[in-house]
Amino acid sequence: MQGGGGSHCGALATDDNAADARARAREPGKIRKTRPSVGDRRALRGGDLMAGTDPPRQSPTDGPSGVPGRRRGRAWIRAGWVAVVAAAVAVAAVVTVRAGGGGPTAAQPAATGLAVGPRQPSPSATRSADVIPPIRLKGDGTQASRPFTVTDGLAVFRSTFSGCSANVIVELLDPSGRTKEFLVNTLGAYDGSKGVGLSAGRYRLNITADAAWSVTITQPRDAKPAPLPRTYAGEGDQLRGPFDADHAVDLRADNRGQGNFVVTVLDAEGGVQDLAFNEIGTFSGSRVAQMLSDGPYYVNVTSDGTWKLRLSRP
Repeated sequence: MQGGGGSHCGALATDDNAADARARAREPGKIRKTRPSVGDRRALRGGDLMAGTDPPRQSPTDGPSGVPGRRRGRAWIRAGWVAVVAAAVAVAAVVTVRAGGGGPTAAQPAATGLAVGPRQPSPSATRSADVIPPIRLKGDGTQASRPFTVTDGLAVFRSTFSGCSANVIVELLDPSGRTKEFLVNTLGAYDGSKGVGLSAGRYRLNITADAAWSVTITQPRDAKPAPLPRTYAGEGDQLRGPFDADHAVDLRADNRGQGNFVVTVLDAEGGVQDLAFNEIGTFSGSRVAQMLSDGPYYVNVTSDGTWKLRLSRP
């Protein structure tokens, strides 16, 4: 019996040996895994480390910066989804380009809220580039005309000398000033036309006359040709056409005059294709004219009387 405490069997929790009674024998080489008590954790937060106890472990859901790991995990998940969506958009773009033939697609106009209609041509664009205004020359007596410019192709000279009684001569000069052709060479009043094939450039006329005169120059382009058969009739010098033919035409001519009667076939550029007739005085006859160039075609008629031409397929 020991004093002060009463009679008990075994050791009491208040005995000096109570800790030894609770404690178990510790095996060497092993570390205790028991979590610290509440008092131990308070002591650790206060900076007092107990010998033989582990420091409090950081929760696997806590981040190093104090941000809960769950929030950080959600942020990483959102970033991952953004990357996946961006990759899907890139793949779709590649597939679209390949489906369209492998080349870049045409840029589409930005939406402006206004309907985009077809582009309308300007009035100058709709006007044919081959419509050439006529050139008008006038004078009185013998003189050289002012220079004028023509384009490549057929040029038609319409000459009028209504008051003349002496020689009437119209001489065409090329850009170098040399004689290209005599358009008119007659005596007295005259009104007629003649077609000539010219190269582009500046030309002039030498006029011989004893009265007022006028010359009008036209350059027909893309005129609609007339189908065969066709009949032309007139008086004096005239250019007629265009007409359509397949490199050959049957010409039947009647002329009532005293001077030269000449019929020449021209192509659309004014190039001579065939000399169909070259007669003097009254004449009636026929001939198949042959053309090397494609149509349409014209006929130049030289006569001092009345005439008629009937054109048909051979």
